[in-house]
Amino acid sequence: MPIPILIEHVITFVIVVLVVVLVLTFGFVAAAILRRRRRDRYFERLDDLRQQVFPLVGGLVEGTVDADKAFAALRDLSIKSDPAMFEQLVVERLPAPDKLPALSKLCDDLGLIKRWQQRLGGLADSRGLSALFVRVFRFGYLQRARAAQSLVAIRHRGSWPLLVKALQDAHPDVREVALRGLGTLAEPESLPALVECLQRVILQPATPGLSFRTVKAAIVNFPLSSAAELAPVLKHQHRRVRFLTTDVIREMVEKAAASEYGFTLSEKNFSAELMELFLNNLSYDENPDVRARAAPVIAYMRDIRAVPVLLALLEDPEWFVRLHTVRAMAKPKFETQLPEIARRLADPRWMVREAAVRTLQAFGAEGTALLYDYFLSSEDRYSREQIADEWQRAGLIPSLLAQYAAGRDGRERRVIEQLAHMGKTSYLVGLLLGTQDAGVRRKFLEDFGRHADGQIQAWVSHLAAHEADPEVRALAQARRAELAQAKRSR
Repeated sequence: MPIPILIEHVITFVIVVLVVVLVLTFGFVAAAILRRRRRDRYFERLDDLRQQVFPLVGGLVEGTVDADKAFAALRDLSIKSDPAMFEQLVVERLPAPDKLPALSKLCDDLGLIKRWQQRLGGLADSRGLSALFVRVFRFGYLQRARAAQSLVAIRHRGSWPLLVKALQDAHPDVREVALRGLGTLAEPESLPALVECLQRVILQPATPGLSFRTVKAAIVNFPLSSAAELAPVLKHQHRRVRFLTTDVIREMVEKAAASEYGFTLSEKNFSAELMELFLNNLSYDENPDVRARAAPVIAYMRDIRAVPVLLALLEDPEWFVRLHTVRAMAKPKFETQLPEIARRLADPRWMVREAAVRTLQAFGAEGTALLYDYFLSSEDRYSREQIADEWQRAGLIPSLLAQYAAGRDGRERRVIEQLAHMGKTSYLVGLLLGTQDAGVRRKFLEDFGRHADGQIQAWVSHLAAHEADPEVRALAQARRAELAQAKRSR
């Protein structure tokens, strides 16, 4: 082929490509503009409808408008406006919990509940080819998920069987929404279905739309009295099932305890079967994770057998079981067991020692006295270091300084002296610099002004130059001179 003809073909091809690119570009731009305009019009209609729906729904729920007129206006809007848009706005602004029954009744009167239940059950609003269009092009699973969310939002308890059925939905998003909804409604009759889910997600953790965390969060929302449904699962042969089920019950117990002062477990709120399982089976389970999660539950029990079981767990060969047990015993009813808890101050694992310090501190003066005694008598350097560090983190050094200033029995003075020998004086010196009590500084100067600790010596020099109280400044200057003399003599 001659070269001029070849060039002409190439130019023609390039021009065609450019034209196609330009057409496509203009097409995309036009589509984007069109889509933007459609969105703007959609939100304009939504805002307009919102201004009409909100006052009517709010007035009906609160009882501040004429019920017949407002309901007629809402029904008229539901017919004339976009159904999805109207349904969204009715449940968009939820009232106070005590007004939710009124909103639920309104939705029922408007026929919305029946419509949502049909969608969640897999029945479309239309039949034949139009139903196929809805399922394919309008994403049927989204409609089912939104229907579930709407039913849960108005706390429609009668829909729990449909939510249980939705746990088997083909789409994971619908299953997850149904699972969370069942947890929100906390209908006791739906708990067996959640217990089945719990076992399934533990044994098959890759189940789409169902995770252990989500199932656990749903079950924990149920009242503690419902925990009896989990008793058969605690006997499961699989050790991981027993462990995670025990952890679910532990969280249920701790949630109940957080809302009631002086909470205890008894047959009124915890079944006898669960009591026996925790005391006789789970506390001696072959899986140490089970024993660790059982300890906090047993610590809430009123049963006289709880204390011996906890003392046995304090000596468990696994360190994290001892850790959970020590933490669980930070309750006033275990005050008589303080010496046993104090033994964990010498535990081989530092986390257990740290937990023992915190638990003893929770008992106030008696626990602190045991800490002082151990701190002064122990030869375990690491254990003493942990106690000192924990005192600083917990903010107990100011009370130690106050007790020392009061001069009660001299034990506080020995504790401060031990802290000085360990070099743990920076926080203490900082408190002395900030206190307005000149008597505390004078007493500390008298007892520790000659100490070799560098922080204390720097503090003495600071007082000698800047102390406002003449008597304390004179004493600081004398101590500084003594320190200087001691250095020269060395």
